[in-house]
Amino acid sequence: MGYDLYGMNPQNNTEAPEILTKFAGENGWVEWDKMSEKDKELHFEARDKYEDENPGEYFRANVWFWRPIWNFVCSACDDIMSDKDIDAGCSNSGDRISKTKSKRMAARLRKLDKLGVIQAWEDEMMIPYKKAQANNKKVRKKLDAFQEKMAREHGDDIVPAKYPKEDYAKWSAIYSQEDWAGSYPPSRKGIVDFSRFCEESGGFEVC
Repeated sequence: MGYDLYGMNPQNNTEAPEILTKFAGENGWVEWDKMSEKDKELHFEARDKYEDENPGEYFRANVWFWRPIWNFVCSACDDIMSDKDIDAGCSNSGDRISKTKSKRMAARLRKLDKLGVIQAWEDEMMIPYKKAQANNKKVRKKLDAFQEKMAREHGDDIVPAKYPKEDYAKWSAIYSQEDWAGSYPPSRKGIVDFSRFCEESGGFEVC
């Protein structure tokens, strides 16, 4: 699961290369089955270059990267955004944030980055993130050992939900030791890329 943000009136800095539209079907989706491996390679290369040159068109992030980005943005821009705007970034409902607000958010984030605030935030957040990752590595090792034990006793195809009641309780007790902070990496680059998107998006929609 992830978040896809689309610019409503994006700034066009370069023309889209032909390979990006050459194999588009009537519905606009790429018809991958009609492409050779070389066509696919050229398509991905052209798409990455085009999106880098035109950051206002599209911004994507999986849920693990998006939440720290959006949390920082909401904190940094809480006087710019309404409660509805803040909620928009927490769901895939297609809500929109206006061009005026998007521009102001971009300016705020640029200023904070120039002052070193975003890097300081990443450095600070990396401490609990790395601590949680180290913890989770140990937890997963315990889970793997327990699940191997269950497989020996009950067969390779057994899943935790099918464990005997007492064994499931033991598995759950181990699993509960995971620290979810280890799943959300802080990223200065992600916030800077998002600010570029905001600047050139002409307002955006969150899907």
